[in-house]
This record gives sequence, structure tokens and C-alpha cells, in this order.
Amino acid sequence: MSRSIIRDAFRVTPNALAGPSRVSSISRYIPITFQDPSKHYRRYATAPIVGGSVEPIRRSHPHQHPAFESLSTELSSSQPCFGARGDEIELLTSPQMFYGRLLEMIKRARRRILISSLYIGTEESELVEAIRQAINSNPQLRVTFILDYHRSTRLSRSKNISDLSPSTAHMLLPLVEAFPDRCEVWLYRSPNLRGLMEKIVPERYDEGWGTWHGKWYGVDDEVLISGANLASSYFTNRQDRYIHFKSNPSLLSYLTSLTRLFTQYSYLLHHSPPAHISPTHTVPLPNLSPSPESESKSIPVNISRASLIWPSASIHPRRFSTHALATLTAFQNSWKASNSNRSRRVDIDTWFWPVIQSGVLGIKEEEKTLMKVWNAVKKSFDNHTSNSQEKIDEKMHVRPQDGQVKIDLTSGYFGLYKEYKKQVLDSPANVDVIAASPKANGFYGSKGFSRLIPEGYTLLESRFYKDAVRRGRDWTEEKAAGIRLKEWEKQGWTYHSKGIWISPSNSTIPGNTNLNPSINTNPFVTFIGSSNLSTRSLNLDTELSLVLITSSPTLRKSLAQEVKTINKDSKDVNDITFKAEDRKVSLLARILVALGVEGML
Repeated sequence: MSRSIIRDAFRVTPNALAGPSRVSSISRYIPITFQDPSKHYRRYATAPIVGGSVEPIRRSHPHQHPAFESLSTELSSSQPCFGARGDEIELLTSPQMFYGRLLEMIKRARRRILISSLYIGTEESELVEAIRQAINSNPQLRVTFILDYHRSTRLSRSKNISDLSPSTAHMLLPLVEAFPDRCEVWLYRSPNLRGLMEKIVPERYDEGWGTWHGKWYGVDDEVLISGANLASSYFTNRQDRYIHFKSNPSLLSYLTSLTRLFTQYSYLLHHSPPAHISPTHTVPLPNLSPSPESESKSIPVNISRASLIWPSASIHPRRFSTHALATLTAFQNSWKASNSNRSRRVDIDTWFWPVIQSGVLGIKEEEKTLMKVWNAVKKSFDNHTSNSQEKIDEKMHVRPQDGQVKIDLTSGYFGLYKEYKKQVLDSPANVDVIAASPKANGFYGSKGFSRLIPEGYTLLESRFYKDAVRRGRDWTEEKAAGIRLKEWEKQGWTYHSKGIWISPSNSTIPGNTNLNPSINTNPFVTFIGSSNLSTRSLNLDTELSLVLITSSPTLRKSLAQEVKTINKDSKDVNDITFKAEDRKVSLLARILVALGVEGML
């Protein structure tokens, strides 16, 4: 990319984008519209860079230790920052609550609906119908979807087309056809899979080269951030995390603008594009033949002209990483520059920083941000290590815990990114790590090579445990210190939760149960979003997560309840676990991990 394009990308002009833009004509998507890619970006910026500098948020915020005060300042200097009151934020605790809340939000939509997910399950007719009714009832309402290309165009294997839509794209096609000016469906395709590999990789495995993985769901001024996709298991028996911002127009404007920026790197679903659209910039949807069942029930299957349109000839659909890095960097900088404007409310007690991670695009905000978090944890111990023994009350046997913390970390797919693994092992804090048991893994019992995935995670988990033992960091009741490894399992459920909680520590000397009742041990920091904290999340997928710091008693209590709920179905893991007959790892699974498949899990 030329220097002029990068320079222009950072020369951002303000543009208050209140919602998805009006789609008035297919001409907007003809691939000759944008001669200068940097000009295309300008349409999606919402906050100006003033004088080329970023003004940090200066208001102090109460934390448990000065290290976390510094962390707040560091994050505001590197990331967009948003604020709220703790009672404006709700943590949902179950898949049923998540689905119910999402439907409630859609039904009260008046201006905009924004849906970002890996995919929407083809059985989710109730959800799609709720969106249809909302559009019908509100002439000003506009809807934007951004989903993963491969997962959302993959055909189902159902033999009865009357029972199941062939793919997410086919399911949403009637919405696009009925409301062409008010409903957009964009499908992001990772540029990582191209060339010869694009031709030879089987359809079921093309997601192994990266996906659109960010999950945000917005309606008017409300936002739901989660790790959950929109399919039946995520609404019934697949445990995840869900955070609902009841009213935060700034956050939703940010997510709307971010979505709009990514549309220049995504395909637009159209029911019948004009003939003059170049075939080199279109991908036809499969033209399904109607089954006898669909014919007898008059099910519409006329999709012969439906296509996916690439929006610009100036951006190559497989080589846009450099362009995306420049525009996303400019986008984040523009929002970061206006942090101080969003910090003027005097009642804010909760701050949160969105972080984007897309290794294939060169965006590594999550990795850099979490390193700052781990450094803050280490600093909270620095002033206590040398003289902690002198401060132990010999009568009460209570450790000095001023400012020190404990950590809870979980991931449904426990292939911890190497640097995160190192930080857990090196951390002076006690760390509780919760992984999914093999039976709670979403791939348990699947067919083909994917049946080996739970075994692969068992191998990675056992290696992590052995590393903790070698470092003397393994947990025992006698020591009551170190890394406590657990597995989550609940009959008939799968586990998809991921995140980090940081809490003030109130542990005791081994053999004594005295605690300091004055210490509020509820978490005050959390990391929540789509990232699995895995090698794949860091290197392949496109993720969005939040780092949140709060002093709200209500929100801290809710964060503590989250941890408690997850622990309720978790059991300790030790060397006996991995020696059990049902935990043996096959030779084929070991070979796949040795070949580097770990980075794709």
C-alpha cells in the first residue's frame, strides 16, 4: 500500500453515524464505486482525531491497588474507552435468559438492529420472524447482519428442505428480497484461505483458516456482548457469558461504525443483482433443486439469481489485509481521540475498553491489552513479596493481602495462547482455570476428524497441568496456592464460556481458615467477549472483546455470581484424571496436534 493511502486513511473526517446506512440502490455495491480505498473508509469514522494527539481520561477511578489505577490510564491511552453506571449493565446467567433478552430487544426495536455472529442456525425461524415483524412495524427501522462467509453459506445436510433452510444465507434471503432498502446481510471471508488451498480444502474444514467470530447484538441504544452464536444449542443447553448494556448509545454507535467499516471487506447478499455487475465480483449462491416435499407445500426456492457481491474493485477480496490494518488502526485512533468526551458523566463507576483481535489482518489489540492486565497483576504483588513474612499475624495466621489479587480464567476450548499460558504459570497470583470436560466439548461425538478435537484439547490440557507441576504451581489443599485446574461438566450441556475475572485476594496460610472480613473479594476486572484466549483466536479469527473495570457493588456482586455459577458444575483435575481409561489420547490425535493443528482448534 502506498504511503499516500495510509496517510489519507488517518486523515479522518467526523461523521455521526446513527445506524446502518440506507441502501437505496444496488449501484452502491457496483465494484467500481470507490477509486480510492481510503475515501471509502472516511464514511465510517465517527470521531475526529484532534491535533493528532490522544487526550487520556484524567478522572481517577477507585481500584484495589495503584497498579490497576495505572492500568486504567494505560488502557485509555491505547484503546477507545466507554463508561456507564453498574446498574445500567446486567450479566445474564443462562442461554434461556440470553435468547429471551434478544427477542425482547428485537421486539422493541424502532431505529436499528445490528447483528454480528459467526452464523445463525437454520432452525431459528422464530428469531428471523421477529426481525421481519419489527421491520414491518417500523418504517424507519434498518437491520444489518455481518456473519462468517463460510459458516453462513455452508449447505445443511437435511433431506427435507421443508424442515430446514439450506444455509444461513438462504434463510435470510427472503428478508433481503422483501426489504432491499432496509436490510443488509454481509458475509466476511477471511483472506487467509486463498490460492491452491482454497481449491483443495473440503468445505467442512475451510473455517480452520479463520472466521468472523465477533458476537455483538444491538438494538437502538442497547447492546448485548457475548461469545454465543445464534443457534438452538446456544439458547438452550450451551453455557456462555452474556453482558447487556441497557442504554449505551456511544457503544452501539461504535459497533455500528465498526460493522460498517468491515463491510468493505465482506460480500453483500443480494436476491437479484443487475446483469451489469461484473461476474468477477460476484459469487452465486447454490441453486437448489426443490424436493417433492417443498413442491407440495409451495415452499419458495427461486434463488437462481441470488449472489454475493464484492463491493469494490479497488480492494481485492483475498488481499485486503494491509488495507484493513490501516483503516482499522485509523478507526480505533479516531475513537480513542474522543475518549475524554465520553468521560464527562459524573456518575460513571464502570469503564470498558473494546479490543479487536485479527491476527490475519495484523490487528493484535487483545494480546497487547491482556499483557497490560497481567503486568498490573504482577505489580500488585511487587510491594509485598519482600516483607510479607514480617507482616503475617502469627496469632491469626492471615496473609497480608493489601492490593493483591486472585484470578479466575476459563475457556470452552482450552488451547491457551502460548503467551497467556506463560503468564498464568509465571503469575504470583493464585489462578483458578476452568476448561470444558471432553463430554462438554461442542465436538464430542461428532463425525470425521472433528471427533478427535476433544482428545486434542485433553492433550493440551494435560500438558498445561504437567507444566504447572514442573513449576511447582499445581494446586493442593495443603498449599492452598498456585494454579487450580478444573473441568466443567453438566449432563446434556456443552460449555462455551470464556473470560477472565480479577478479584481482591483473601486467602489464608495453609492449615488456617481465618479470613479478613473487611476485604470485598468480588471481582472488579473482567475480560469478556468472543475470544477463546486460544492460539486460534489470537492468530486466525476476527474477535471483539471488552476489558471492564468497575467499582459498582452491584456489578461486582454479579461478576462474583458468574464465577460461582461456573464453579458449581466444575471439578478439580489432577494427574489421576489424565491417567483414566476414558482420557487416553489416540495416536492420530497426537499426530494432528504435533503437525500444528493445535493452532486451528
